[in-house]
Amino acid sequence: MSGRSDTPHDDADLTEQAAGWLAALDAGSADVAAFEAWRDADVRRAVAFAEVAGTWRDMDGLRVTQDEIHRETRRPGVPATGGPEQPGRRHLLRAAASIAAVLTVGGGFAYRANARDKAVTRIGQRQSITAAPGLSLDLNTDSCVYWKDGTPAQVWLERGEVAIRLAGRQGLDLVTPDGRFQLTPGIYNARLRGTGCELAVLTGRIAGGSDKPVGPGEVALANAGRVDVHSRDGADLSRVTAWQRGTLVLNGESLDYALAEMNRYLPDKIVIGDPALSRLRLGGTFSTTDPNEFLQALRSSLGVRATAGANGGTVLTRT
Repeated sequence: MSGRSDTPHDDADLTEQAAGWLAALDAGSADVAAFEAWRDADVRRAVAFAEVAGTWRDMDGLRVTQDEIHRETRRPGVPATGGPEQPGRRHLLRAAASIAAVLTVGGGFAYRANARDKAVTRIGQRQSITAAPGLSLDLNTDSCVYWKDGTPAQVWLERGEVAIRLAGRQGLDLVTPDGRFQLTPGIYNARLRGTGCELAVLTGRIAGGSDKPVGPGEVALANAGRVDVHSRDGADLSRVTAWQRGTLVLNGESLDYALAEMNRYLPDKIVIGDPALSRLRLGGTFSTTDPNEFLQALRSSLGVRATAGANGGTVLTRT
């Protein structure tokens, strides 16, 4: 899968490209095969196109001023007419896309144009939010979400991990860099990983993105808009949601994996000074707010010594 966008310029380009394809498709002048090849080459393009299409679908709710339309239709390469401009569908679409591009300043996806609110947590921080009636969000460390109330409500997970509690509503659209997923009322945990988005269903159901719904007790991996179940073991859910209790649960994972998980919560990272230590395996429940507990367990159980690093972190070596 292609890497995620890192700059506002990239996001604006995707928005403009998506708007151009949608306008061409609407006008009947697009090469459909070329469009599908463009869209399928990068999941970010599929997300950008879906969001631009959503903007057009909700166009009646957008307030595009005559000045904005006039500026858009007077861009270089767009011929002027002699009389008052009568904006067409394509002009409105491109004006809306330009507004979306402006609103993406600071990085991220084109969906920011639709979002109403935003929450961000720093490394080691957690935050609980009532995003809308019947919708609450708990953000884990180093996370970023946007949301918009509506029918259905929409949540965009840009970075990190979020617990979602949805009650008394028709449903929720969860949008991630790896696809859009329809959630029924229930309790969920969504975490972005290098290979996609991990979705855990405590209660409720993932209704979209899979050949058949993903139900309670199942943990799925979402990639490129598709959901594949990789665990039906309800015990996994306690590990997935352990962060909500301020803990990390390990069950025989390697030390390098354990450090990757623990370091999510630490501004000053723990690193391995002796590569042979990476193969060590450990288990147990550890506090994510007190790394000393974790380091003491390494020393007493595995004979691993922790010393202060030159840059404020901690280096692990053999005792």
